[in-house]
Amino acid sequence: MRVIVVDDDYGALYSIKKVLSSNGFEVIPLQSQVDLEEYIPYADVLLMDIRLEGESGIDVVEKLRAEGFNIPIIFITAYADADAVVRASKLGAVDILKKPFGKEDLLKAIDNAVQSSLKVGIAYSKEFRVIGSSKAMFEVFKKVGLACGNDLNVLITGETGVGKEVVAKLIHENSDRKDKPFVIIHCPAIPWDLFEAELFGYVKGAFTGATTDKKGKAQLAEGGVLFMDEIGDVPYKLQAKLLAFVERKTFFPLGSSKEVKADLRLIFATNKDLKKMVEEGKFREDLYHRISQIHIHIPPLRERKEDIKPLVEYFINLANAELGTSVEGVEEEALNELLKYPFPGNVRELKNIVYKAVLETRFGRIKDFKVSLTKTTLSLEEILGQIVDNTPEEELPNLLKNIELCVIKRLLEKYQGNKSKVASLLDISRNTLESRLKTLNL
Repeated sequence: MRVIVVDDDYGALYSIKKVLSSNGFEVIPLQSQVDLEEYIPYADVLLMDIRLEGESGIDVVEKLRAEGFNIPIIFITAYADADAVVRASKLGAVDILKKPFGKEDLLKAIDNAVQSSLKVGIAYSKEFRVIGSSKAMFEVFKKVGLACGNDLNVLITGETGVGKEVVAKLIHENSDRKDKPFVIIHCPAIPWDLFEAELFGYVKGAFTGATTDKKGKAQLAEGGVLFMDEIGDVPYKLQAKLLAFVERKTFFPLGSSKEVKADLRLIFATNKDLKKMVEEGKFREDLYHRISQIHIHIPPLRERKEDIKPLVEYFINLANAELGTSVEGVEEEALNELLKYPFPGNVRELKNIVYKAVLETRFGRIKDFKVSLTKTTLSLEEILGQIVDNTPEEELPNLLKNIELCVIKRLLEKYQGNKSKVASLLDISRNTLESRLKTLNL
């Protein structure tokens, strides 16, 4: 088995050659793409660095594809750049390895390359970007790239504010449907008795007040993408009709006997755990499998804090353009404030914090986010509001108990188990506290 490795970093090139050679592969190491076409016809796998001196490895592979070379490709890179990773995935890359990677990851990727068949991607567009440099977002970019080259249904999951709609738009803007509509239907915002009319439209006379024909979201998205946000909120009784639409891509406008064929891509998003809802009988299993042909999970910002700095820089530039300010950047101490903060509102909350700080700073560098953080996060009402908004309906009956449990546990930890102190702070008797502890199984 012959593997070509192209990397202008001699150290990386030597390490990869050593691992592959010791595992029985014949390796052709190249520090540039200059002689690549000479060896390509005799190789089984190509390992290509994305950033080469003088030319992008992606550009090199695009030329190879144009010339008819369908060799399996594994890209390697030290940078989690959204544009590059999406573009590489769309070229049919078997895998994209982020440096530094281990021996097992390399060998697994080579094995997959040998066993896989190549799928050549489609044209690339740079009209939309997602900011992130973490390993977690690197994996998101890879899946986005895979989603761009086909029309499979996509389910995007993640907490409120992580950027599910942004990722959906990224898929759309990098697909062959990019010049067609991107239509959003925010499921919880529609009264459920009007949901079918909003989705499928209706004809004149379908119900009282229907004085004209009206197109639904499915027809408005013709040729493009229909993005159904918060799909987990759709009641069980409506899920059967939704399933039929997802499976057949056809529907009947209300009051019409004429079936309409829909040419569109379906992307769904939710902040709920649909697998758990399936187990509890609150979400149809067949619908879940149909909408999640490709599943992209976006981790919360607190789990990828290395993304905070590039996001802050991005939002400062946006704010300057929109608000007419001249903020040049952020002091390190101020950035450290953000790195310590858990961001319950995720990227959306970070954007609001940065915009407030930019308005307060106006020009020069942001020296602190204390005012913005205080205004954004220290309101008890806002914190409780976020908890309520992010608590699944089925867990609401236990919400008050869980809040009480959390408060008591934290206070006991803070005051080293001093129950008298905690009872005094909560303005209850020691006996009442003991009773609460027993009820809460503490």
